Amino acid sequence: MNNKNYLIALICFVLFGCNSNQSSQSISVKKTEAAYNFEASYPEKKTAKVISYIESTIKDDLFSTVNSKHNAEVLLNDSTKFYLKAEPGFIIIDFKKQKNSITSYQKLEKLCMGIKEVISEN
Repeated sequence: MNNKNYLIALICFVLFGCNSNQSSQSISVKKTEAAYNFEASYPEKKTAKVISYIESTIKDDLFSTVNSKHNAEVLLNDSTKFYLKAEPGFIIIDFKKQKNSITSYQKLEKLCMGIKEVISEN
């Protein structure tokens, strides 16, 4: 009987552990005089919402599909330039202030705070 209870407890632990990882998220924002860095990991099921928010905000189609990966410097029509690394459940935005205007900085900071809100929604 003890082995049976042990096995049931182990299965529950494994299932709970796997399920809790699905809802975990991490968001990091670093501001320095030279750069603005945004990094987030989040449940993959939120990827479509994140991509939709980014593309509607910057008015550009950066992603071909929800499952596509992006790892390149982005140049927007207004000359805003930043590095974007993204894949389902993960995004990094690295913005160099010296390569951009203050308006571009404010736009990108607002974009990142919007991404944070989308990720934080239930």
